[in-house]
Amino acid sequence: MFDIEMLPAREGDCLWLRYGDKKRIRQILIDGGRAATAKILKKRFAALPAKEREFELLIISHVDRDHIEGILKIIEDPKLGVKFKDIWFNGYHHLRDAKIETFGPAQGERLSRALVKRRLPWNKKMQGRAMRVRGIRIRKMRIAGGLTLSLLSPDAQKLTDLIPEWKKECRKAGLVAGATARASEKKSRFEVFGAPNVEKLALSKFEKDPGAPNGSSIAVLAQYRGKSVLLAADAHVDRLIKSLNALKGRSRRLRIDAFKLAHHGSDRNVSKELLDLVKCRHYLVSTNGSYFEHPAMIAIARVVKFAGRGSTLHFNYHSSFNKMWGAPGLRNRYGYQVQYPDKSANGTLKVSL
Repeated sequence: MFDIEMLPAREGDCLWLRYGDKKRIRQILIDGGRAATAKILKKRFAALPAKEREFELLIISHVDRDHIEGILKIIEDPKLGVKFKDIWFNGYHHLRDAKIETFGPAQGERLSRALVKRRLPWNKKMQGRAMRVRGIRIRKMRIAGGLTLSLLSPDAQKLTDLIPEWKKECRKAGLVAGATARASEKKSRFEVFGAPNVEKLALSKFEKDPGAPNGSSIAVLAQYRGKSVLLAADAHVDRLIKSLNALKGRSRRLRIDAFKLAHHGSDRNVSKELLDLVKCRHYLVSTNGSYFEHPAMIAIARVVKFAGRGSTLHFNYHSSFNKMWGAPGLRNRYGYQVQYPDKSANGTLKVSL
């Protein structure tokens, strides 16, 4: 068993991985979406059998509110309801790869404070230091039950780049007491009128994501019994390309089973060069399209054009920003399939590998 489930996170991410067998199912949680996602998670936690209310790992990829807001409410709740054996999150001190003792004035940030106050395990795999790629070798970490996580992002430079705007980004994410979270990203550059021109969109010039918070994302390749999923958070294309090149070695492409597209299918986080590095059948997009109108048509056009025939697009919401990709004409021409959630479960979609 190796499943990845996208939960209702509005424009964000909340991913629940399960692996193992009937005798012992293990699980990992990645991000917590927006604030409303916390209620959904708590309900799901309560429905678990007592013996399954333990997670091998919680990954909080970065400080953007659409990834961190819901999990913040979970961590701050004195009735957590579940146990996390380890929590991966890069706080302010990790940007300089310092120890917790040098936390300094940033200690007031809510999530870091909650982790310290509750004495929760924090970056144990790195002995408390930053979760980051070190040098050109990709660190592979064994997780209980036979799961391997290869750390793909961030690197030291991506963390350093965030230092000048850390407080600003934490304020926007609601991590500073009294702050009001707000959206900051520009919306899609294209309006939706009729069927998209895949050829024109896919071959448009790539413009890289300039956001330091996205570049600081913890991205991993999860592998279990011959199956794998690339969980890209909001990571930058250049860092993912470096890591994938290191992993694939002399092979032309790295074979993976699923790719959770970075930044909810933003055209600045999905490039032809990146897609050409993997051979993959399942592409996952987590977003309802609010605020930023993701997924961008350019990004999905690149997947449709360059991923090859036989691939499937998986959307956890059915929205006006992804509905055009279900058109029979496009699917037949480019040889791909589309999976949307049932109307009764809009926001929730499970993919079994």
